[in-house]
Amino acid sequence: MTEPKTTEAPALPEFVDINTAPYLYFDMAPAHGVMAGIVQIELAARTLNPLPDGSVEVKYVTVARLRCSSVAAGHLRDAVNASLKMLEKPQEGPTIASQLN
Repeated sequence: MTEPKTTEAPALPEFVDINTAPYLYFDMAPAHGVMAGIVQIELAARTLNPLPDGSVEVKYVTVARLRCSSVAAGHLRDAVNASLKMLEKPQEGPTIASQLN
């Protein structure tokens, strides 16, 4: 006897939006690795530091250390890829509008 096939999408876990969640801005992911099955990604942002002679020194500083399971990393990869595909579509109208999934 075979199980009947369902066409319903699997239920997603409940999502709660917390207003105090931080925004992370970064310019690069200079290092990554895996330890004990955990994905590790370092995120860095470019800074401009004034020097006494009036010139500016450019440095990159760590802004976050991302740690997650391989499943969560896959979800992150899929979200980044989907967002990058949105950027490939031509923008219409006089102003560029936001796009959400």
